[in-house]
Amino acid sequence: MRRYLPYWCYYLHQGMLAALMLQGVTGYFRHQGLDLASLSLLSLTFLPWIGKCFWAPWCERHCLGLRGNRYLGSLVLLQLGMALILLVVSALNPEHALYPILMALMLLAVLSASHDVYADAITITTCDSHERPFANAAQVGGSYLGVVFGSLAFLYLAEHWGWRVGFMGMALLSLSLLLPLRGLPASQARPAHAPPPRLDGDSLRTLWPALCLVAIYYLAMRGLMAVQTVMLLDKGLDFSQLGLVTTLYGTVASGLGILLGSWMARRFGTWRCLLPSMLIHAGITLAAALGVRLFDLQLWLVVFALVNVAAAIGFVTLYNLLMGQVRPHQPASDYALFQSADAAVAMLASLAAMQVAHQVGYGPLLAGLAVIAWGSLWPARWLVKTLRTAPIRPDGSH
Repeated sequence: MRRYLPYWCYYLHQGMLAALMLQGVTGYFRHQGLDLASLSLLSLTFLPWIGKCFWAPWCERHCLGLRGNRYLGSLVLLQLGMALILLVVSALNPEHALYPILMALMLLAVLSASHDVYADAITITTCDSHERPFANAAQVGGSYLGVVFGSLAFLYLAEHWGWRVGFMGMALLSLSLLLPLRGLPASQARPAHAPPPRLDGDSLRTLWPALCLVAIYYLAMRGLMAVQTVMLLDKGLDFSQLGLVTTLYGTVASGLGILLGSWMARRFGTWRCLLPSMLIHAGITLAAALGVRLFDLQLWLVVFALVNVAAAIGFVTLYNLLMGQVRPHQPASDYALFQSADAAVAMLASLAAMQVAHQVGYGPLLAGLAVIAWGSLWPARWLVKTLRTAPIRPDGSH
């Protein structure tokens, strides 16, 4: 498994920064008494992950190679830049420099989204189809593991030694995660006479089946995860226990899902594990809808544990497919397009789920999510058949 350690490291870095910006810094400022209106600005740091498909082709055209890998030099430079920004933020006074800190975090998000473009490209071009399930497990598992550092570890350091030590600790972790990258193998060569990477109409015409699959694959699970915290609180979970429960969901439950998803991808192959994963999603969503008035808090804790397991299975199995759908001449750009679509769907699904729950309650919301989950099975089956019978050729066309 040492072969996959570099993947774990740069995806852990991604998860650490996302959790730091969306959870760690938010928790710190809220503890200091900052109002929710100001804290809501931190959600803007998610926008670069939606828009990164627009500059990913530029990143791929101007990538810098290192140690035989054509993307590694760019990834290392971006990670060094992010460590420097973390050190700069550590020197700012959080009580008097809120907006400079927000600007630095926004820049950090742009660099992090660009870093992910190169991370995905390295993974795609250094793994064959047999190795990809292990790499996908590192992709999802590293991101989840990074939450522990960006949220819990940062808040622990900040609580005991202050803001400066918290951010210096994150900068040191960022630098230390560069060391295992020396073990990355050389990347696959770019096809000769290939056109330069770009995002255009041809990209959408070629990749539309995969983009549609991204949009519907775990749409219902996105809605369930969006209301997870508020539902548990409304069902009687003590606020002091919420942090422990969400941590267990993000580590133990998600870790089990990652293992199961990786096993399914290896055991059944890329194509045969997709619809069973969606059936699991649909079954859990239907159970939640039927039990909305029957389940007590303990049963809801079990339901949402299963939701986190199933979501992690879905992430691993879908990412395994998507890495095989990119075109050889621009793997970073195509995969960034998939992830931008996924991020946009996640944000819209979360907003819609919260609004529906607010307007009509949990019962109609869960019933609607169950309909979406079961109704998505037929188009997903057709999309999988379309992708399987029209593989992407070396020239980038179907």
